[in-house]
Amino acid sequence: MGQTKLTYKEIELKPVSGNIGAEIHGVDLSQPLSDTACNEIRSALLEHLVIFFRDQKITPDQLKDFGRRFGELHVHPFIPALDGHPEIIELRSQDDGPAEMAYQSNQWHTDLTYVAEPTMGSILFAETSPPAGGDTMFLNLYTAYATLSPTMQTFVSELTAIHDITASMPADFMAQSWAPKQLERLHKNTPPVEHPVVRTHPETGKKCLFVNANFTSHIKDLSRSESDALLNMLYEHIAKPENVCRFNWATNSIAFWDNRCTQHYAVNDYNSLRVMHRVTICGDRPV
Repeated sequence: MGQTKLTYKEIELKPVSGNIGAEIHGVDLSQPLSDTACNEIRSALLEHLVIFFRDQKITPDQLKDFGRRFGELHVHPFIPALDGHPEIIELRSQDDGPAEMAYQSNQWHTDLTYVAEPTMGSILFAETSPPAGGDTMFLNLYTAYATLSPTMQTFVSELTAIHDITASMPADFMAQSWAPKQLERLHKNTPPVEHPVVRTHPETGKKCLFVNANFTSHIKDLSRSESDALLNMLYEHIAKPENVCRFNWATNSIAFWDNRCTQHYAVNDYNSLRVMHRVTICGDRPV
């Protein structure tokens, strides 16, 4: 990807790696954005897939106002919301490090692919950041697809994957006596869905891989062993270092990622309080 091909008038942009990610400077997100600035931020997101902002001291209402400039805000079906703000998820660690549900983030994944219309993107604000650790990594699913062999591109482009909220459940959860009833409840509210293994981005028209270890259960019409082998190969290929950038959080930082063409990995290597606020923007059905 290299340097941006676009010219910006109201924002300053600095790429952070060769294939994904850029920092945005010159805007104050606590203030209303001009249409020009908003359009430039969207263009930067489409070009760099994840964009970062520093030193943005904003309120929950201002976070929601920023998110709404890019679409309708999503309300998560299961994760509790910040009090008084149903559109905001508060991700709060324990005082001595990651919370019990950390396994859901400590793995490469794309959010909410277990629903028929996965989200367009998410905006994550660091209200309290640990003094060290707690970085988030992001990867580029366009380059993951583009660097497959032409034969493999053709093969996977014809496949359909099943995405299931229960695919992320750990073994100790599944071993509990109450697990079958909980799984039945989850499937009743969010039944498994089918998505193409390769999706076309609705705005850029580019193709990208669209499977992830958290929520992709298996590949339709393949045996389980064939499916597992193919998915494991794709997961290893997706996570190559040249596809990845890493963001070092500080209090009042923001990350805004395109959920349609990225995966992310929250690194659980910290041992102090971490409080993050997230708004998520509604998306559409992958094609």
